[in-house]
Amino acid sequence: MSANQEFDAIKSLSVSKLFGRFDHKIEFPEKDNIVIITAPNGYGKTVLLRILDSIFNRKFNYLSKIDFDEIRVEFDSRKSLLIYRNFNIESNDEDDKEKRSIYFNSRGFDSDDEDFKFPPKNRSFKSRSSYRENDFSNLLRYKLLSRSTDSSSSLDDVKLPVWLEQALDYVNVNLVETQRLLHLKRSSRESWLDDDEETPLSVVEEDANDLEKRIGQLLQHYANESQQLDETFAKRILEFENNEVSDEEQIRSNLQILTEKRDSLVSVGLLGKTDSEPINPSEVLPEENFRRILKEKNIRRIFEIYIENTKKKLEIFDKTYEKVRLFEQILNKRFSFKAIEIHPQEGFRAIDKDNNQAIPLQDLSSGEQHELVLTYELLFKVEENSIILIDEPELSLHVTWQENFISDLQKIQELNKLMVVIATHSPQIIDDKWDLVQELKK
Repeated sequence: MSANQEFDAIKSLSVSKLFGRFDHKIEFPEKDNIVIITAPNGYGKTVLLRILDSIFNRKFNYLSKIDFDEIRVEFDSRKSLLIYRNFNIESNDEDDKEKRSIYFNSRGFDSDDEDFKFPPKNRSFKSRSSYRENDFSNLLRYKLLSRSTDSSSSLDDVKLPVWLEQALDYVNVNLVETQRLLHLKRSSRESWLDDDEETPLSVVEEDANDLEKRIGQLLQHYANESQQLDETFAKRILEFENNEVSDEEQIRSNLQILTEKRDSLVSVGLLGKTDSEPINPSEVLPEENFRRILKEKNIRRIFEIYIENTKKKLEIFDKTYEKVRLFEQILNKRFSFKAIEIHPQEGFRAIDKDNNQAIPLQDLSSGEQHELVLTYELLFKVEENSIILIDEPELSLHVTWQENFISDLQKIQELNKLMVVIATHSPQIIDDKWDLVQELKK
């Protein structure tokens, strides 16, 4: 979604004759913002998630490989996107292009009389996203690689009509696949069309590196803001001369509030206590001396400016603090004998509670890594108002962890405005949230 485009939620997804036999519809509620899909194996739960991912992340080649008659996406604004084919797939012959062609149309996007056919006529198309069906995927957001050795096979080279671009940019959709602990690092050419060597990377380590960079950027912003405020400190004291000055009790109260905020940032590892502000005078002066100097109006004026400066500096950490605090709370409530700590130089690290020794992140259990990766990426790596599609979140999770999954997800939703669609077989994931369940039927 472009930065200046108004957000519009999806109201429903309908697929007719999926696999030639199923008519499925998913309703997206306005209130709860969580949909849980259940069904027997083979009814197409995962396929429905991938259909949404394929549409809005332009993985059209996937759509051409599945059997359906019509897909319809309805938006709250009463606009809609229609995808259909004139023929069901009856042949596996790669040269039978017409049976694999799909058509796009819409309502409300200035395209009521216009169809877009994929693949375009006389084009042999191979989407990079589907070049290898078994590629590991850990990224919540699909990113199209920017370079290719064969431009004729690239989606970059296919001109989409303006109305279709507009429809596809209407929402952000992010698919969390079942394999999310590894992904494949390709060669520097970033080609999806060559047999380049692929090296598995640990996603937990990458997420730790990602948080390290985020904290580093915050600390740099904090330093820049501090320098700018310090340079204008004397000037603002003179400008403040004719303003009303807070009384002694208000100065004390404001300093105490900022001190508590500083201590909270220190407690989650975003700041070091020795070099952070505010410096509470009561920590370095006897109480009677502090009381005496606060009686001076000019001293209170200086403290007023100091409090204003410190408030602006600490506000830089507000949003990240809430996310980091919830990240630690969720994981440390789950882990036994281990804990996750935020560290400015490492992002986060795992420690043994008994001896306080560091544990390599890749040595965490599979369930611990799944919980860590999913929690981190939902908190830090998705945009607000996105639709998150989670396939089988119960993988490698203990039953007790599964029972708490939805409640933890709802806490994350309080910070990041997300619509979440979950495909699961687990009654423990559902727990007591049966009002959120939509069952797929024949």
